[in-house]
Amino acid sequence: MNGRSPRYHRIAEALRERIREGDLAPGASLPNQRKLAQSFGVTLMTLRQALELLEREHLIVRRHGLGTFVAAPSIDYDILQLRRFAGELLLQGEPVTTRLLATRFAIADRRVARALGLTGRARVLVIERLRLVGGRPMGLQHSFVAARLGEALLESDLDRTPLGQALEFKLGITIERAHETVSAVRLGRREARDLECGAGVPAFESERVSFDAEGRPVVFDRVFIPGDRFRITRDLRFQRHGGPEMTPTFQTRGATPPSSTSSPTLATGPAEPARCSITA
Repeated sequence: MNGRSPRYHRIAEALRERIREGDLAPGASLPNQRKLAQSFGVTLMTLRQALELLEREHLIVRRHGLGTFVAAPSIDYDILQLRRFAGELLLQGEPVTTRLLATRFAIADRRVARALGLTGRARVLVIERLRLVGGRPMGLQHSFVAARLGEALLESDLDRTPLGQALEFKLGITIERAHETVSAVRLGRREARDLECGAGVPAFESERVSFDAEGRPVVFDRVFIPGDRFRITRDLRFQRHGGPEMTPTFQTRGATPPSSTSSPTLATGPAEPARCSITA
């Protein structure tokens, strides 16, 4: 790098290179700022300028009271395409694995029953899976299917076989469309444990109802993604006449988690497809 560049630029480049080379792995904690400044022979102010630069590039994330950490790489997920989450990541060459946590029959709660068009104390098969990227928990997925379909699904290896494939191969049911809602929540104790987070951590909850070719609801999915691995932004494109078109873009690297009262508003326009980036 040019020796005339500001010192904080040179420090940022040195740290950037260590991150790129893997010397500082995703999730790794950086030394505290005083020690880091001493190692580079600069003042705290100069070091903080370098860290601010890396933070703007989403290469690091600073967590109040905990320290500074290397941000995880981002993964793009096109929310407008009807692809399953794990399948989308695999298409991008990510090392995705699925861990089957549990399968059980239970009485559907009101939300699940309404989503699947069930009445009374209807039984459903609950499938709990953890999606991991590079061995790190990415998302916790709870899938609900009416009990009349569940018996056949239990014969499939759901650790290895996507639920959509199991439905198609075992029951001849093809998913044609889905309706999805994303909300800001705080993780409960059980979800936080599975995702290796602290209880109460801000997160995004995706609820998706998938329908077959006849328009009948088949699967209700509830997915939890920790807030620091998912961020929603919007691109604006102004036209000569009228207001701006807003295109929701979903990104992630070291994103600021939503507050407990916030809820992302998704505005769609005819401009660009919406993308969702989730940190691995």
